[in-house]
Amino acid sequence: MEWLQQIFDKILSLVPGLIMVEPTEMAARITGGSHYKVLGPGWYIVWPLLQKVIAMDVVTQVVDLPSQTIRTKDGQEIVVSGALRYHIRDIEKALFAVQDIDKGLATLALGVILEYVQTRTLEECHDIEGVKQGLRKHLAGAASGWGVKIEQVYITDLGRVHSVRLFGDGPGIVQ
Repeated sequence: MEWLQQIFDKILSLVPGLIMVEPTEMAARITGGSHYKVLGPGWYIVWPLLQKVIAMDVVTQVVDLPSQTIRTKDGQEIVVSGALRYHIRDIEKALFAVQDIDKGLATLALGVILEYVQTRTLEECHDIEGVKQGLRKHLAGAASGWGVKIEQVYITDLGRVHSVRLFGDGPGIVQ
């Protein structure tokens, strides 16, 4: 009976299907693995054997950023966590310039936060509004080719911390 199901599936793959792109999405219909067309909201005919449709939400989204410990320019250790609010501006770039936009933005944001905080003193980091604006500017530049608009960077936690880090197999403790 499995062979009968396989034959039925093959026959269905020759019949065009109807798909809907939701009002909060945009999509790309890929034909033959190399040609694509950007689709807005609406109904579309798709030939399953030849075409694939990839849809993506383009409305405002929020990515949570995990905490990370960073040493400031003046040697103080702080913990920083936050969130990132963005929306998709260019579906073509968001689909084809980066593999996973949420994961990519989160990882990129952590790197930008690290670089930004390392070049500031503890006192400069206490200016939360200044930090958020600086981070948004740097992040927007770093993600410019990904088809996203960074709307806002949030700092959900920023505080001094004392950490102990162990490096290698030996008893070396750096504080």
